[in-house]
Amino acid sequence: MTHSVLEHGHYQTWTPQLFNITTLHTSDVTQTPDILWGKKGDNATINCSHTKDAGYNQMYWYRQLPGETMKLIVFTRYGFDDHDFGDFSKDKFSATKPDTESGTFTVNNLEPEDKGLYFCAVSQHSSFTFLVLFVLAEQDRAITEPTVKVLPPSKKECQKDGAGKKTIVCVARGFYPDHVSVYWQVNLENVTDGVATDNAALREGEYYRITSRLRVSGKDWFTLNKRFTCIVNFFNGNATSSHEATVLGVKGLFFWNSEMI
Repeated sequence: MTHSVLEHGHYQTWTPQLFNITTLHTSDVTQTPDILWGKKGDNATINCSHTKDAGYNQMYWYRQLPGETMKLIVFTRYGFDDHDFGDFSKDKFSATKPDTESGTFTVNNLEPEDKGLYFCAVSQHSSFTFLVLFVLAEQDRAITEPTVKVLPPSKKECQKDGAGKKTIVCVARGFYPDHVSVYWQVNLENVTDGVATDNAALREGEYYRITSRLRVSGKDWFTLNKRFTCIVNFFNGNATSSHEATVLGVKGLFFWNSEMI
């Protein structure tokens, strides 16, 4: 089985093509191409093949939309042209089965709503690979890099429990398209413990925003000039740029609380 993640993106200033498709392979089922680019309105074709024997002449294509279960789109079989699409539209999807070892699946007229996982499977085993496909939804938009800001823990949080965990918030906003990743450093060392980042960038008017939170101990926060840095990597379609902001720890007793003032 192979599956494809179909995402949406938005660009202007350059001519879009089929977009960042990453494929993982098992020993007997593969999916190509590894990289594919496209834009809204294009057709995206996924190729699937296997090295099993000729008896594996049936191929299934599935889709899983975000938050939903996996659904079979089409069942194909070598030697038969009338493939079974069930309740799915043959205008939106098409498939071929030119021989027993390979097949293709096409998503026609790409839209942002096509975002999801797309799986290819041969009949008797569940070996699979997957493909990541991003759809460019808006062609006439300027690329805009993010502005990053880091907010210190609130006064209320510090006063309520001086020794307890403190929440540092990173907000990146005003960027377009929505292809970003976020990570944190403490004193220039990467950290993952205590990090909670939005699953995806959120639309905010004409642009996008993403928020990430870092929970640190009161002792860490009340260490003078300790560096807490949020780094946002932004992919503009051709290259990735880094944008960061830092907040410094403050002088104080990490066990300070409201009863001491």
